[in-house]
Amino acid sequence: MHQSLVYLKMSAIMLLKRPSLHTLFSICRDYRNWSRHLDNSNSVRDQIPWISFSAIRYLESILTPEMKVFEYGSGGSTIFWGKRVKQVISVEHDLGWYNKMKNELSRLNMLNVEYSLAQASKDLIPAARNPGNPEDYASSDPAFSGQNFEAYVKTIDKFPDASFDIIIVDGRARPSCIKHSMPKLKTKGCLIVDNSERGYYLKPFDFDSSNWEIRKFAGPVPYVINFSETTVLKKLY
Repeated sequence: MHQSLVYLKMSAIMLLKRPSLHTLFSICRDYRNWSRHLDNSNSVRDQIPWISFSAIRYLESILTPEMKVFEYGSGGSTIFWGKRVKQVISVEHDLGWYNKMKNELSRLNMLNVEYSLAQASKDLIPAARNPGNPEDYASSDPAFSGQNFEAYVKTIDKFPDASFDIIIVDGRARPSCIKHSMPKLKTKGCLIVDNSERGYYLKPFDFDSSNWEIRKFAGPVPYVINFSETTVLKKLY
């Protein structure tokens, strides 16, 4: 009963923020998934991204075996991509998590995943950094105060423009990651930004409707009580 009441409360909050039939349908559809994933489960074991259930379904419908994916932030999503596409390039900032995931990818023999570590460096002028400014390579998480994620963000720069069918931004310094990702996306490719209800992620950018098709997937998310939003931006030209 407690879970049902929590779900109703979170549903009401999400519908007030993102009123749409799509949001309502997702909320009604995903209660069982949400409830089941709250207990004895995690993203790596389940081999799914830690994003809204409706966004996961959408991705499952568009992925094809010849696709190439770049991923900021690793986990169950890395395995999810690796089982469905030709190649995955994944970058992680956390050494401990990197070592755990590297062992898991080795155990699963995922040879199509290129996995790398790019840790933050000490920022010499942290007080001047704004996490909402793509030029500052900063994280809003207090745990990373005084750290600079420029090397992490710029991992994608070694690839030619229009290299990737899918780029997912679900790690540190997300506005900076978005800026560096946009030219690396193929025409008809998708840029995925998780937790996009945090408005400062997308605010610095002009995603003109003539160049971008924007889909927002708001609703329940695996493993947590709080609902969230995942935005998928399809590059039209």
